[in-house]
Amino acid sequence: MKHVLFAGLLAGAALFAGCDGNSEPVQGPASDFKITFQARYDGQPLEKYKNYTYDSYQVQITRFNTFLSDITLLNGNKEVRISDIDWVDFTPDNAPNNLAVSVPLTFAQVPDGDYTGIRIGYGVRPDLNAKQPKDFAAGHPLSRENEYWLGWGSYIFNKIEGTVDLNNNNVSDGGLVYHCGSDATYRTYTFNTPITVQQGATATVTFDLKKLFDTTDPTGGWLDLNSAYNHVTSNDVSDVVIANLLMNKFDRATTV
Repeated sequence: MKHVLFAGLLAGAALFAGCDGNSEPVQGPASDFKITFQARYDGQPLEKYKNYTYDSYQVQITRFNTFLSDITLLNGNKEVRISDIDWVDFTPDNAPNNLAVSVPLTFAQVPDGDYTGIRIGYGVRPDLNAKQPKDFAAGHPLSRENEYWLGWGSYIFNKIEGTVDLNNNNVSDGGLVYHCGSDATYRTYTFNTPITVQQGATATVTFDLKKLFDTTDPTGGWLDLNSAYNHVTSNDVSDVVIANLLMNKFDRATTV
């Protein structure tokens, strides 16, 4: 039996929360460092309820949020973890319009310097995923009851929801609900790109949802939405086929 959910995997009052990973005293100069997270589709800002071409038919996206673990700056053998866990919501209910909002996260007292890359965990790393929302104080990223599925014994790592119009007649032919979760779907990806931390420096991380499904992916073509099985992620924690298809592509969907 399927759990009816869609794709699994920011102005105004954007919802976000973070957990600073810098627990050790910083030696030498350090600055607050801001990373802005953005959601796109085919290179353009993601817009809720907009018809997007998907293979030979149309999809609409109505929700996209995700947990990110162990955000770490890299420089050779040097690693600086700047966050344990964060949750970013690109489609909050109180957004001023249908455009996905940008989510800025500021990480306190990051050692100044030139870095060669960044590593990001997609989802909730296993030791934290073994806990439940009741284990965390209000306001902590992992205190969100709506982002935890007791039946899985897991947080919902990301939610991508929407609808599909298979006949291109402007009538929905079904919901799309991809909620990824469980330790089996947790991924970490490294992005080799110059990053400088100093007073006033910033970075941007962009997720392009089309790249989760684009036919140019050498590992295969579009996820065929003509099959109802592919509309949702399973509510069976042992069935992570669709979830893994998505999580395996999040590196190519990410630009730093």
